Formats: sequence, C-alpha cells, structure tokens
Amino acid sequence: MQAEAYLRAKKILSASRSPLFARLLGAGEALLVLLLLITAALFVSLLSSRGEVLIARSAADRLPSWTLSRQVGESDQTYEYADSGVFPLIAANLDSPNPVHRIGARLLAGLTRVLPPLRNNLGALATLLASGLALILLLAMTAQVRRSLVASAVADLATNLRHQIHRQMYRLGQSSLPTEGVGPVVNIWTREVNDIRDALTADFRVRPGMIVLGAGLAAIALSTSPVLTLFLASLGLLVYLIARILNRDARSAYDVALRDASIQLCLLHEDLGLLRTVRIYGVEDYDRGRFDDHLESYRAADVRRMLTHGRLSTTSALLYGAALATAFGLLGYNVLVRGQISLATMLILLTSLAGLALPILEWDRMRKAIRHADRSAAEIFEFLARSPELHQNVGAEFLPPLRQAIVFEDVTLESRSGRMLLDRLSAEIPAGGRTVVVGLDEDSKLALACLIPRLIDPQAGRVLIDGRDLREMTLESVRAQAAMVLQADLVFTDSILVNIGLGDPRNTLQRVIEAAKLAHAHYFIQDLPHGYDTVVGPLGHYLKPDEQLRLALARAYLHDPSILIVEELATPVDDEVKLLLDDTLARLAANRTVIVIAHRLSTIRSADNVILLHNGRVEAMATPSKLQAESKLYRHILYTEFNEYATGEIEAGQVAG
Repeated sequence: MQAEAYLRAKKILSASRSPLFARLLGAGEALLVLLLLITAALFVSLLSSRGEVLIARSAADRLPSWTLSRQVGESDQTYEYADSGVFPLIAANLDSPNPVHRIGARLLAGLTRVLPPLRNNLGALATLLASGLALILLLAMTAQVRRSLVASAVADLATNLRHQIHRQMYRLGQSSLPTEGVGPVVNIWTREVNDIRDALTADFRVRPGMIVLGAGLAAIALSTSPVLTLFLASLGLLVYLIARILNRDARSAYDVALRDASIQLCLLHEDLGLLRTVRIYGVEDYDRGRFDDHLESYRAADVRRMLTHGRLSTTSALLYGAALATAFGLLGYNVLVRGQISLATMLILLTSLAGLALPILEWDRMRKAIRHADRSAAEIFEFLARSPELHQNVGAEFLPPLRQAIVFEDVTLESRSGRMLLDRLSAEIPAGGRTVVVGLDEDSKLALACLIPRLIDPQAGRVLIDGRDLREMTLESVRAQAAMVLQADLVFTDSILVNIGLGDPRNTLQRVIEAAKLAHAHYFIQDLPHGYDTVVGPLGHYLKPDEQLRLALARAYLHDPSILIVEELATPVDDEVKLLLDDTLARLAANRTVIVIAHRLSTIRSADNVILLHNGRVEAMATPSKLQAESKLYRHILYTEFNEYATGEIEAGQVAG
C-alpha cells in the first residue's frame, strides 16, 4: 500500500515516544482479549463437562496425584472422576494426536498445580469468573491508556501541521484579499488535517493490535481443528467473492436510483425558485403540473433508492443460507456422529472464526482512511511548498512616514481564480488629503487598498511611497505606516481591551480608553456587562456594526499610521451615528493620508479627490464636483449605488409634501 504523502506526515511523530508505547499497548490489549477468550473457552468447557470424566486404567498412572481424591467410581476398563474442575479438559488431551492439544493439556495441568481451586468445580468456576473480571478490568485500563496516548500523538501531529499551515498563510499574499477569503485554506486546515488524524488513529488501532488479535484468533481456531478451520475459512472467502459479483447489479441499481433522485430533487428546487417568474407571467397551472410531475418522479426514484440500498438478492440469500447450512451441518456431523469435537470446541471454533471478521474489517477501514489521508497530505504539503508571494529583499530599507504621494505605476493584479482585478493601473494619491475610491467592482477597490500595506504584491508594475518601491522596503516599516479598517476584520472574539490594543503591552488600559474616547466608543463600552473586559466578536457579546467600526477605528488610532485606509459601513446608520463616525474620521485624518472605500454619498462629496475605477483601471481621478460634471460613469455610479435613497441617507418620508 503506497501512501507516500501520508507516510511523510506520519514521520512527524518519529521524535515522540508516545506512538511506540501506544503500539505496544495495542499489542498488549490484543493479547488480553485472547486471554479473555481462552478463559471463556475454559468456562464453557467446565460447564459442558461438569467436572466429570472417564479415564482408562492404563492412563491413570500418568495423572496428577491430586486426582485420586476426585475418583468416584471404577469399572474394568476405566476410572470415573467427578467434581474435578478443569481436569476433564486435561485428561481428554493428554494423549491427543494434535501436538498443540497435548501442549495445552500440560500447561493447564501445570496451572492446576499453581492454582488448586481449579481442581474442583466450585473453585474452578470462581477462579475463571474472577480471572475474566480481572482481565476485563485490565483490558479497560490498557485501552484507556492506549487511547490517551494515541489521542495525544495524533493531536500533536494535527497541531504541528496546523502550525505549519498558519505560518505558510503569513508567507502567502493572495489570501489577504478579504473578498476571496480563506475558504480553501480553512478546508486544508480542518478537513485535510482531520483526514490525516483519523487515518493515523485507525493505523494505531490496527497495527499491531488487530494484527496480533487476528493472528491469535487464527491460531486458536487452527489449534482447535486445523481441517475444519481451513475448510470454513475457504468456504467463507469463496462465498464473499461470489456475493460481491452477485451484488454488483444491486449496487449499480442503487447508484442509478440515487442519481435519478438527486436530479429530480434539483428540478424540484428549481421549481421552488421559479415562483416569481410564474406569478409575473401567470402560468400557475403549467407550473403546478410541472412540479407534480417532478415530485412524482422524485418519489419513484427515492423508492427505488430505498429498495436497492443494502438489498440482499434472492440468489445471495440462498448462497449465504447454503454456506451456513454447510458449515453448521459439518460441525454438527463432527459433534454428533463422528464425535471428533465437543460442543464446547465447536463454540470456540465458531467464536474464533467470527472474531476474525473484526481485524479484517478494521484493516479494510484503515486502508480506506489512509487513501483519503494520502490525498489530503499531498494537498497539505503542496500548499506548504508554495513559494511565498511576498518577499523581503536582502538589504531592504526602512520606510519613513509618507510625505509626498503614493504612486501606482502600471500595476497588474489577478485574483487566485484568474480574474483580472487591476489592469496596468496607474494613479497618484497625494499625501495629507482624503481620497475616496469608487467603482463597480468591490474586489478591485479592495485589491488597490491591500497593495499599500503590501498585504499582496502586484504581478506587474510598482507601488511607490515617496518614490520608494515598497518591494525595497522592510515589511515591518511598510506596515507600520499603514492601518486598515475593513468590514471583514472589524472585531474578533476577545475582550474589548484586546480588540483595541491587540495584546500589545504598550497599549495599556489608559491608552486604550484614550483611543476609545477619540472614536466615540467609550460611552457604550462602559454600558457593557464587563466594560473593557467584555468579550465581543462572533462568539461574544453582540455589537452593532457602527460600534464594531468604532472599535476598529480606535485600534487604528493606537497604531499611529501615516496612511489610514477605511472601508465604510455598507449598512445604513442613523444621523447621530453618522456624525460620530464623521467626527472620528476627521480626528484620525489630522496629519494623515486617508483613503476611503466609500458607501455614503456624503463621504464622497467631502473628499479631496476621487479615484474612479473601471475594468481594473483608473477611469478618472479628480475632485467630486469635477467628476460629476465630466464623467458619465461617475454619475451612473452615484445614481445607482450612492443616491440618498439607496444608501439610506434620505428616507422617502423625508421628502413627502
């Protein structure tokens, strides 16, 4: 079984001793199960013999001396023993032609010398029950320790891989686009890592534990009756192979029914989505008939799916029945007619062979899990091997605060899906003013903003700050000069103190309160259940969108950047909140260059300059009044996306009468 990527992931555990101990305990667990099975076999043998046995006079001289006290009768040819515990099993196998049986009889005889209670029925019953209970307890303890070691080992592996994925995310740039999200990486971080974790758990469960258990069960079955074991195993394998062939048609019928049911369900979903069109064109009667036809087709396909799922055909049932009848008939013949095996032996043989199904099934599940894990591991290592899109050149210089302008020179940028976001874009944003970016494509606007703090790099062209290429500057100094407030990253699940101060020890409570006051957030923070210690975010206390924005603006103030990039709220806010947000932005804009991705008309009108993006290029850049006078595209965008009614800045009732 070749699984190179999985084996590569598995090697991460080589430095730990837990995997070795877990595998040793797995083998020990299997041995305890085998001992428990042997104890159960002795118990069944005790019940079936009742401690009674007839021994030929010629063999009496070779019996242990303690058996004399269990002799209750005699005849010309035999001695009769009763209440002798496990002695009948010893006596029946001392002269067995099977060497394994003879060895077992001698071992059991030695055990009776060590454990005298085995020499009588009551003592043997109590000893076997106590031994079984002790083995069950020891088995449970061993299994618990093994599971603990396995859980720790696979969790360490998963954590190690997730650390590497997280570090790789820092190196890769394109995932910084908010609209593209981190969905593919989250899928790798969760599902793919979990596939490896689950496969490794199955690996520990099967190797060597299930292998030892399977070998032990096979050994018990073979030692009980080699001929019967080989015959029954061959019969079972033959029946399995024939049944797979016979059930192939049933599996195909199930697949067809499942596909048909899925298609009809999709058509029903489509019917539900057509209600608006149906009402507009007045074709309700046609739509009802179409829906009823699809619903009936779905019902028929679903019935076929349920009938064919796990269906046992008549031929297969007859095959299984014939195999079972043959197996039990053969065993019954050897018990009743030939007397070659006892009822207890038959039960032990059946239990051993039936128990072999567990290791076989576990081995099959492990192989499937490893196949999934190998594909997942290959994807993980492919992700980890990707070259970072952001590089810091050797000898990179320190970037001082912006003084003159931000310049984009023939910048080209594609999304990860290959869509053109910026196409040879050129623009110059003067320092010290407020520039608004507008356009029909949200991704293009965000891409332009993300280039400035160098969250992503263009595939072609340059981004310059005061004539310095950002690629020639240190990442730390570039990002020290820029703060971003984007709708996708306003707050996270933690206290307000951490949300604003980001855990930086320099951001004391006093500084955080100062920033919150500047952003007009202090007064609502005081009303929260625990003030600045209140946990907010997706899993914390709910905050309104404008409150989240104010926390993010306070965070940006503490960063003290020379460039502030803000994406406005897309949701309407009332007049009082607008005034608070505008005042906060005005305070933050002092001695800074502000770039706004606007969603309010008043923000656009208050800007010094407007960059109009279209098809990844700068269509125009001028003052708001000049653009409104000269650009049809600008007027179209204002009318469709930034009019007072669309943004909620003016409600219909306000202009009535």
